[in-house]
Order: sequence, then structure tokens, then C-alpha cells
Amino acid sequence: MSRPRIALNIPAAAAIAAAILTIPAGDAQAQTCKRIPTQVHATAFVKAVATNKAVQKWSATAKAQYGLPWSAWSAALGHKVKCTRTGGAHTCLASAKPCAIGGLSG
Repeated sequence: MSRPRIALNIPAAAAIAAAILTIPAGDAQAQTCKRIPTQVHATAFVKAVATNKAVQKWSATAKAQYGLPWSAWSAALGHKVKCTRTGGAHTCLASAKPCAIGGLSG
């Protein structure tokens, strides 16, 4: 016994996909990000401490430059921390493009 074949209507499938992609995402809000990343360094003898310091310093720097809505590390685009060790100290670079939720221009 052969399986029944389902005819694929490409224009109808494209229309359905377009309709799904244009449905608002409910509670999602627009995110606006700065074009240039904010970068800061922090140093400590323990890598985790240097990492945390760098992220906190990044947040404070973004807040000072652009205001509170731009200072959330978790909302930043491309956020990353890279650490190097020289002697006994770890120096970490926190880098990210500050973003604000809610359609703020920037």
C-alpha cells in the first residue's frame, strides 16, 4: 500500500509563514542598541572577582554615558568578558553594545 502524497502549495505556505512572522510577540518590546561597544577593564587576584568587577564597571560606565535604561549587562548586545593573567593578577575586559528596552532612540 502506498502512502498518500500531500501536495505542497508554495504560495499558500509562504503566505502562512509571512502571517506568522508578523504576529506581535506579546510582551516583547523593541530593543535599541548603541553602535559602538562600551569596553572596560578590571583587575583582581581571583578571576571570578575580576570578571564581576569588569561587568559592574561596564554597567556603571554605560549608565554614566547613556543613562540607567542602557546599563543592563543582560540586555547588552554581544556581551563578553575576556580575561588574561599576568603574574598573579587577572585582568578582564568586559565589552558589549549597550541596549535599552522599549524603543528608546540612540
